Amino acid sequence: MNKNVLIVLAGGFVVAILVAVLVQASLGGKKKAATDTAPKTQVLVAAKDLAVGKTIAEGDLKWQTWPVGTAFAGAIVREGEQKADDALKGRLIQKVNAGQPVLNSYIFKEGRGNVVAATLEKGMRAVAIPVKADTMAGGFVIPGDRVDVIMTYKVSAGRGDETAQTEAFVRSQASETILENIRVLAVDQETTRENENAKVARTVTLAVTREAAEKLSLASEMGSLTLALRALGDDEAHADSAVTTDVTVSRTIQNLNKIKEEEASAKPIRIYNGARIQETQPRNAGTGNATAIPSDAVVEETVQ
Repeated sequence: MNKNVLIVLAGGFVVAILVAVLVQASLGGKKKAATDTAPKTQVLVAAKDLAVGKTIAEGDLKWQTWPVGTAFAGAIVREGEQKADDALKGRLIQKVNAGQPVLNSYIFKEGRGNVVAATLEKGMRAVAIPVKADTMAGGFVIPGDRVDVIMTYKVSAGRGDETAQTEAFVRSQASETILENIRVLAVDQETTRENENAKVARTVTLAVTREAAEKLSLASEMGSLTLALRALGDDEAHADSAVTTDVTVSRTIQNLNKIKEEEASAKPIRIYNGARIQETQPRNAGTGNATAIPSDAVVEETVQ
């Protein structure tokens, strides 16, 4: 191919590339200019994560630039040189994440009850129970945590044969989990979790159903209540609702029950048949034999 033709083709190719680059740059500049000149507004957002029940304080809110068309209904828009701290005041009835717009509807308003009532879901009840350090995970339970409620109570044995049957399972103390995965609404009168240091409270308020509220009320009269703190994200309910008793916990009591059963089975039985008196061992005493007892005989267990 002629050298001059190659030079012309190469030059044309370079020119085509330059034209394409210039056109692309021109279009991109126009698009950027259009974006920069789009009308904008400033919307009130959370400057940091804000917890339920928190009273809005200085530095909690800030203005953030938003395109006018994307500011959704309910957003608080800046008016003039208004300061963010002056735009909204009050206590939050729901959690707000950093950068999330804060709406007027997120603020507790007078006449809607108290903050705890405002944060309750429909159908739920707030129930307070008395606590102390050793019944609330050492004081580390704070609002927003999830807990199980354990009831510990005394058991009264029956009489006669009922006593023996009962003592095989429980002597005097029993414990069981009566509620699982319950949300903590407040510790004393605090509804926020800003301070996560251990604190010994006197009451803890829980969010429960109506049926669970009745169960808590009765359980507090039956025995003592303990809160078991659940791990974050652990919302699994356990089907096993077995009762733990002093017998199942203590090997000593289990051994004592075994000895008592062996002694009871080893006591001889005295049989009165007219003028004849006969003593025999019951079948379960280890002999494997049993004495036939006449229907008109009087049977008496020997007291040792």
